[in-house]
Amino acid sequence: MTDQELAVWYNDNVIYPEKVRLNCYYYRHYSFVKDIQMILCTVLGRKMEYAGEVI
Repeated sequence: MTDQELAVWYNDNVIYPEKVRLNCYYYRHYSFVKDIQMILCTVLGRKMEYAGEVI
């Protein structure tokens, strides 16, 4: 497998499903307070936990 093929496989099988999961989570739980929490977690380099789920 070439580097390009590996990159495409990784994007399709690892990155894309995670992006979809995060987008679905955001759509179901969006609020101003959650947006601020997500921004702070991003700036501080931490994972956000909500209802026992790490997002």
